[in-house]
Amino acid sequence: MKITERECHLLAFNHQETPWVPSPSTGQDTCIPTVIEEGARGYGITTDWFGVKYIYREDQPGPMPVETDPKIKDIECWREVVTFPDLDKYDWEGWAAKDTAGWDRENKLSNIILINGCFESLHMFCGFEEALVNIMTDEEASSDFMGAIADYKIALIERIAKYYKPDMLQFHDDYSTNTGLFMPIDKWQRIIKPHLQRVIDAVKGLGMIYQHHSCGKIHDLIPELVDMGIDALNPVQIQNNPLEIKQQFGDHLTVCGGFSNQAVLDNPSATAEQIKDSINETLNIMAPGGKWIALCGFLDRFPEREQIWLDCLDEYNRPLMEKAGVTPVKHTAASNNVYNLANNAQKQIS
Repeated sequence: MKITERECHLLAFNHQETPWVPSPSTGQDTCIPTVIEEGARGYGITTDWFGVKYIYREDQPGPMPVETDPKIKDIECWREVVTFPDLDKYDWEGWAAKDTAGWDRENKLSNIILINGCFESLHMFCGFEEALVNIMTDEEASSDFMGAIADYKIALIERIAKYYKPDMLQFHDDYSTNTGLFMPIDKWQRIIKPHLQRVIDAVKGLGMIYQHHSCGKIHDLIPELVDMGIDALNPVQIQNNPLEIKQQFGDHLTVCGGFSNQAVLDNPSATAEQIKDSINETLNIMAPGGKWIALCGFLDRFPEREQIWLDCLDEYNRPLMEKAGVTPVKHTAASNNVYNLANNAQKQIS
């Protein structure tokens, strides 16, 4: 029996060797559920179902909360101003059918993305600087808020499992800058870890793969995340030494990413040849032994670079797929950005 892209992905997420290099670009169907009215609701200034205001400019890669008018002005009084939506009033079944209508569940891995995890929600609601101040000065109230967010996320996850039925859930919560954690690790352990653990347990308890997204240098947190039972981590930027992480934790953790975005792939002055060389270098370093997902992406202003990536991946995989008895496919770049919340919100309007 010939192996499918989905089966190749499942081998990687089970921390095994793969017959070729699996990638979301070629073997995953992914969406942020349209039914969830969280985050920016379009370009300009919009308000989500929590009442958090966002500004989203078309020339920027993503939205930001309007920090001059935060939803939470005093963390000790957060319960007085935050109301959680009644999730059962929304058409989960209908939107799940629309969002997944084109999915190839037999041949591709299905993936749902949840943005704004526990810590991200804190700084979306009160502003980034104030969020860090709250964590340093009021652990109890900050933890109380993030615990309520975890409860809300788990309620979303339960409905996602029921109606979207994905193989994997990708949970976003960034904890680091390019050089280190936003907060002392003991703060993370006390305030965030217990609530994140409940989210992880909920995802895995419902039979889904748990993939955690956290940008920046989170090297010091990786042993914690592995102990908590996450299945995969992305984007594992190069400042974390992705090969070292794979070698140390590969039997328990699937590395997704490891490409040199900031120095090369998203560098405006990088040439096509430099981009190709960087991609091929990462493929040659990270692919041997499997246990790796080749997650490679570019800033929105470089859409032409996506085809360079796909050509490199196809060229690398061609002999491996032929050896596995699978006919190689020539992939063409698509113009679909799953993270464009303005487009996502427009679906509901139309």
